[in-house]
Parts: sequence; structure tokens; C-alpha cells
Amino acid sequence: MPTTTRQTIQATFVGAAALTVAALACGPRSQPADTRATVEAVFATVSAEALYSPVPSDTPTLTEPPPSATASLTPTPPEERTGNGPNLSIARCTHAVSVDGDLGEWAGQDGVTPISLNTVTFGADEWLGADDLSGQARLCWTDSNLYLAVEVVDDVHVQNQRGATSWQGDEVELVVDADLRGDFYDEVWNDDDYQLGLSPGDFGDLGPAAVEYHPSVNEDVGVQVAARQPIEAGGGYRLEAAIPWSVLGISPKGEAVYGLCVALSDNDHVGEAQQDSMVSHCPELAIADPTTWASARLMP
Repeated sequence: MPTTTRQTIQATFVGAAALTVAALACGPRSQPADTRATVEAVFATVSAEALYSPVPSDTPTLTEPPPSATASLTPTPPEERTGNGPNLSIARCTHAVSVDGDLGEWAGQDGVTPISLNTVTFGADEWLGADDLSGQARLCWTDSNLYLAVEVVDDVHVQNQRGATSWQGDEVELVVDADLRGDFYDEVWNDDDYQLGLSPGDFGDLGPAAVEYHPSVNEDVGVQVAARQPIEAGGGYRLEAAIPWSVLGISPKGEAVYGLCVALSDNDHVGEAQQDSMVSHCPELAIADPTTWASARLMP
């Protein structure tokens, strides 16, 4: 109980007692005053006033803090990546493509621009320059397929592997992110990221073939591949492929953007199975990191 209230009650109690004594001295003895009831009534009144008195104005009032804004943990991804080499525009095929290793018909594909494959992304100590390994790639698309044509410069052709180990010999590799914006910031690939190996074979007993390395190993992936090795090409070769969109989990449409890189894998050790170097148009290419892949837009 506050000190001021206690003092008020005590003063009231003393005053009431004094009045009672005075009444006893002056009044007739036959009608004594009910001093107990009087004191209790006064005490009750003072207690009630103290109980319901307003809070002093200097008492701080507690208020709820305003709700804080919740920050977004993942920013909205942009339409395409930048900084991974030039982004690509893939034109619609204006002429039918015969997958036979003859690239002459590609000169008539309107809007198709050659993509230079001349930046080493693996095995820099083994790569001796453009004559060791380099090339050009061309891409166009239809509602059914993504078409790829590659002309490869190589000083020594070595491919003695088949299927899941084809990467240990000369081959073309293609990586595609089928859901670029859905996992734009993920640095580890997942099930919407694809890696294909397109082997020219050895131009002898081993014919051209395709293999899917990721998201699962599939040696019967359903990609059509053809390759030729002109006499003047030395260890180089020319390769064409028709890749069904269904293999990549994509329903294509104009203006859609995907992650994509084309790369060349090289083995210069005859009779051995190993990957010595790789070149690409994606300068920082890390196969299992889609954030290092370029972006490719399908033109209407």
C-alpha cells in the first residue's frame, strides 16, 4: 500500500476515535456510539478510494512495438546470367537439318551465328593452344529438337571409350539448365540440369554415340549423332546431333531462356583413356555448377 494512503487511513482512524471519545463524554451513557462500525466504515471508504484512484501521470505506459518488416532471403532472379561469356541467341532452323556430319547446309540457316570454342576451362597445363584443341559450334531449334553442329580442330584424335567413360576421349559435351530461374543461385546441379556427351567414335570400330551423364547415366539416351573426319582435318572432326527436347525435360517456346554451354574434351595420349583438357565459350565453366554456364534464348 502506498505511504500516502497509509497515512490518510491512520489520520482518519485517529480522528474517528477522538470523536467517539468526545461523544462518550458529552452524550448520555444509555446510548453509546457504535465506534467499531464507524471506524470500519471509514476504513472501507478510504481503502476503496485508494484502490480505484487513477495511475499517477508520471507512470510510463507500455505499448506494443511496431511489427518489423520481414526481409526477403532470396532476391528475385534476373532473366538471364551475365559474366559467363557472351549470352546466346538460338535461331529457329530455317531449313531441315540432315544429321550426317556434313555441315555444308548450316551456311543456309538464317540467323545462326558461330560460337567460338577457344577458352581452356580444364587442363591448362596440357593445352598447347588453338591447334591442340579449339572449334566452332552452331545451334538452331525446332519444336521437336535442338540441333548442334560442331567443327573441331585437334592435333591428335583419341577416342577408345564408349558410354559412361566417353569423357576420357575426344568428344563434344553439352550442359543445359532446363529451369534457369527456378534455381538461379544454386551452385550445385540438380535434376533439371543435364550433361550430354556426344562422341564422334574413332572413325573405325567405334561409331558416333551419345550418353547422358547427368542427372543419371543413360547410354541409350535417344540422341542422334553423326560425325566425319575429312582428310584435311588431321585429328579434327565434324559432328552433328539432333537432341529431342524431351531428353532435356523442356517444352520449347520462343523467348524462353535456359542455361547452356558447349565444350570440347580432349585426349592426346594414344592408347590411353584420360581427359587432358577442355575448351568452351563459357570462360569459367565448372560442369557441376550451373551458375558458371551461359544463358541461351530461343528466338521465335
